[in-house]
Amino acid sequence: MRTKKIKENGKVYAMKNLLVFLLFNMLCLSVQGAALEFAFQLGEKQQPRLDELLPDVARQMAFSKHSTKLITKGMGGTVVEWDVQSRQKRVIGNIHTKRWFSYATGTNQLFVRKADDNITVLSIGSGDETQLTHGQYESGSLSTDGTLAVLSKGDNEVEVWRIVRQNSEAVNTNGSAQKLKTLQTNFPVRNGLTLSDNGQFIAAAEGSYRDGEGHRTIIEIWNTTAADPIQVLDTGEILGIWNLLFSPDATMVAVDTQKNAQSGIRVWEVGTGRQRLAKSGFEAYWTRALAFSPTSDYLASGDENGNLRVWDLSEGDSVAWETYLTGIQALAFSPDDEYLAVALWDATIQILHWRSKK
Repeated sequence: MRTKKIKENGKVYAMKNLLVFLLFNMLCLSVQGAALEFAFQLGEKQQPRLDELLPDVARQMAFSKHSTKLITKGMGGTVVEWDVQSRQKRVIGNIHTKRWFSYATGTNQLFVRKADDNITVLSIGSGDETQLTHGQYESGSLSTDGTLAVLSKGDNEVEVWRIVRQNSEAVNTNGSAQKLKTLQTNFPVRNGLTLSDNGQFIAAAEGSYRDGEGHRTIIEIWNTTAADPIQVLDTGEILGIWNLLFSPDATMVAVDTQKNAQSGIRVWEVGTGRQRLAKSGFEAYWTRALAFSPTSDYLASGDENGNLRVWDLSEGDSVAWETYLTGIQALAFSPDDEYLAVALWDATIQILHWRSKK
């Protein structure tokens, strides 16, 4: 009888401990708001260089539609497709080191300026290429469904192009790519150009320098069906930006800022212009990476000092924070909201399990 009672007491004690453990975890999650846990690593760790970033450091990256692949462009120009499950990589091609590319999640296509200055839509799956136009364009973006593109040569113009598609591929025939219009900007488009995922909005990050006024950076936003901007946002900062992006639901636009050797972040609502996040005075000179969560509830930021933060956009507070030994160059959430990829200056990509309170 005594032995039986001891066992029963032990079960009760174990059950109490389990309940306390679960309650503690629930309380921690509600207090922290979100959780980041290491899942696995892509790439081999290298010694970061002080003079310039290593060629294998991911300059840009994005997950595929079903979160099974991670597409990256290295500082050396190499475009790689990583298989998330097997963690094996496939080299897709090479783009000039400083030239842009845009990835269309819905169609698994790249939009790039090639070495010969041809502006091309490249299908990652089939390898087929379609030339849109030719020229020394400094920035460009492609809609998720691959039917709309925007381009700028870094001057006071933004070109809007329509791409005709047949059988899920862009078509390279006369009339398949048509320039719809050219938008006039207030300042040169020097700091970025992007389309919202649904192709409804265009954002251009523009900059100028004038004696007595210094640097000025503004964000102009257009509805793709209009000729005039629906919003002009003044960053209030004196230098340019690294990142310009819409939230997945196209309700917000985010940029990083730089002033007095300190970086910051701004997030505005599209249409109302209400500021959802305004942070400044970070010790890092640049916040090099920004990424919205798939639900548009959170924004991740990464800076040159290795600080990874996740911001709750409904509250304007940091809900998760991780610090690495080296700088962060790029970030990407997976569409299934499971992973956050962090590209470091040591040429590795840290894949984190991501869990939000929402």
